[in-house]
Amino acid sequence: MGWELHGAEALGVSFSQFRFTIAFFLSVVAGAVFRLLPNPRARHVYSALSGFLLIYYPFGSGVFNALVPAAFSYLAMLRFREHAGTLTWLTSFGYLLWCHIGSASGQAWKEGKMDFTGAQMVLTLKLISVAVCYQDGLKEDKDLSPYQHSHKLRELPSPPAYLSYLFSFGNLLAGPYFEVKDYLQFVEREGVWAGGNGGGSPNPLVPGLLRLAKGILCAALHLYFNAYFPVDALESAWFPRMNFLQRLGFICAVGLTYRMRYYFAWAVSESSLIFSGLCFNGNDDATGRARWDRCVNTRIRKVELSTSAARLPADWNIATGNFLRRYVYDRLTPKGRKPSLSTLVITQLVSGLWHGIFPGYALFFISCAFFFNSSKVLYRYERTWSSGVQNNLLWRLLKLLYTELTLQYMGTAFMVLYLGQSLAVWRSMHFFGHVLVAAITIFGAVLPPSRPSKPKEPAGGQPTASDGSVAAHGSKEE
Repeated sequence: MGWELHGAEALGVSFSQFRFTIAFFLSVVAGAVFRLLPNPRARHVYSALSGFLLIYYPFGSGVFNALVPAAFSYLAMLRFREHAGTLTWLTSFGYLLWCHIGSASGQAWKEGKMDFTGAQMVLTLKLISVAVCYQDGLKEDKDLSPYQHSHKLRELPSPPAYLSYLFSFGNLLAGPYFEVKDYLQFVEREGVWAGGNGGGSPNPLVPGLLRLAKGILCAALHLYFNAYFPVDALESAWFPRMNFLQRLGFICAVGLTYRMRYYFAWAVSESSLIFSGLCFNGNDDATGRARWDRCVNTRIRKVELSTSAARLPADWNIATGNFLRRYVYDRLTPKGRKPSLSTLVITQLVSGLWHGIFPGYALFFISCAFFFNSSKVLYRYERTWSSGVQNNLLWRLLKLLYTELTLQYMGTAFMVLYLGQSLAVWRSMHFFGHVLVAAITIFGAVLPPSRPSKPKEPAGGQPTASDGSVAAHGSKEE
């Protein structure tokens, strides 16, 4: 323990953060070893045991919280298959909220304390998805979307396979979430993982090391800039005394510094999945090169230079956005009908509760629902313009400024957490983000754009996911 204390002190992080970081890097080794195992049974046992130990090291006895909803979910699938998804939603999501409340998770993370609640968040996504997919196995094909049909489970996974999916060599440390059917095919060396050298996928050494290097660079940038732009500064006495432009620049610097720790965590966890082979996504049709983007959770450049709010969920925390899209947003939309703004608001509220019970989360995600909707308004206007206007440099710059500055403004609530403090920061910024969103939305309602005779694809327009649906929890354009 002595070397751990010295290491934490040298890096300027808490003891729990240091252990968490060590477990992260060990998960990369665990992923590489997984690739070498000879048969599915060995891979399942190794995946479950290594994953459990990797989260036990930083979290201690807190890992046993995972076993409670996992047992309830498996029992629901075993005895109440036709309601397994609903029962798992109630038990696992309810248990996560109880963990958030009991540990005051948001405040604990803000103070640098790491507990099992973060891992419980990833676990909850996995538990719900596997139970819903198993429940879908009872439905007729006509009642399922193409994506739901391709991922439904006809048979209940065995206990070793179930635990292997849940813990999967340290994946609970930071995600990303992935579908159970993809994971089972990966373990069985089916689909894109069939054959090949070293266990069903090309050599992952170079892409795995590059992703790991990206994570280390992001960690270094976070540690350096956090000394100058800490989140606590937003609640300081001197922050409101800055002029507006200074405050705007400061919240942008704080937000970027804050996001760097997420970029670090996701890059390292993606490196683990690359070394294991799970991240392999077939070969590019044009170049023939291997693609390692199956479990990518963020695209830094696209997030930081986005010109569309609706595009952001497709590039930030991608896996969670996919879950919200497929297990909340799509399933709340009646078949044959278009999704509504209320559906988007509910989806964003679920996302806020999944992150924690602090008001700042709800403020941020509900505000983002209207932010995304304002992007739809802009998109509808763009469709009526010529390509020359859509691609005009000045217009793209204006969209970039609107997207990035509004996001940074709204993101302060996510970082500050508390209601009074969040509103105080927004008030010091004259609520400019909400004013812009409201103005665009009202303008679009009062003077709606005409429908183009031939739909045009705008520059930076609404993204689509690989399955053809609109990415993450944005909505389809009307």
